[in-house]
Amino acid sequence: MKIAFAGAGAVGCHYGSRLQQAGSELLFLARGAHLATLQQHGLLHESEGVTQRLQISATDDPIALCSADVLIFSSKMTGLQPLIDRFRDKVNTDTLLVTMQNGVEAPQWLQQAFPHHAIAAATAFIGARLEAPGYLVHSAAGGIRLGLWQAGQAEGLLPELVEQFKAAQVPCRLEADVAAMLWRKLLWNTGFNAITAIHRRFARQMCEDEKMLAIVRSAMEETVNVAQAEGINIGEADIEAHIDVTMKMGPVKTSMWQDIEAGHKSEVAYINGAVVRVGEKLGMAVPVNRMLWQQIQDIESNLCIK
Repeated sequence: MKIAFAGAGAVGCHYGSRLQQAGSELLFLARGAHLATLQQHGLLHESEGVTQRLQISATDDPIALCSADVLIFSSKMTGLQPLIDRFRDKVNTDTLLVTMQNGVEAPQWLQQAFPHHAIAAATAFIGARLEAPGYLVHSAAGGIRLGLWQAGQAEGLLPELVEQFKAAQVPCRLEADVAAMLWRKLLWNTGFNAITAIHRRFARQMCEDEKMLAIVRSAMEETVNVAQAEGINIGEADIEAHIDVTMKMGPVKTSMWQDIEAGHKSEVAYINGAVVRVGEKLGMAVPVNRMLWQQIQDIESNLCIK
């Protein structure tokens, strides 16, 4: 199976390198100094106490990815629409398209741009970061859940993709309820992503602080209420499961914390902001998510966004 990752950030590089080591043919879309390092020196991949350098194929030409069996959009939400535009009307209809973003809107964006393709959504539960161009550190977790969003010619490749991930030692399973899968991941993000970025503390530390945990719970309770009003099947048990898992995590630096630290625009508009937008549509008050969104926006306004 030939798999292409449109987006060679921490998430794409981790899963792509795992798949390559298991025998899949991989190609990455990258840019700038990161691309140059990948092409000249390969990827330095640190995970579970093991550091290795992998020779990988990377390019800045989207056309090179368009004949892949599976094309995984692994950019952040802030860069997804321009990325979609680069591939519009170029990808073979026998290619399975996969979203792998935070938030719940990415599959809808792909559906609008690629109405005749099979589209799957993925949620990645992982702690990973790029320490430098071409240098990836995987710090925690790494499981993936996948579900078919839109039927199409290549939908039969989805079970094979799941098996490819499993062969790569990536815990992976298919989900029938894709909307619930996406909102369940959003639930953790609304509770932990912004607050860790604001306070520059790890998610587990938020659970260990009674006052911080109360904010985390309130944000997630609002998310559950909004989701249920939309007919999404998540609930209080999901909140407790997220907190239990987080208490067992290592020192995971969330993606929003990484973005703020690097001076990049964060995904808060697609995380806490998504809950605010849906809540407004439904006439529901979501003051904690609104507060977290506003605080991140205030921090960003004082940054020189790259």
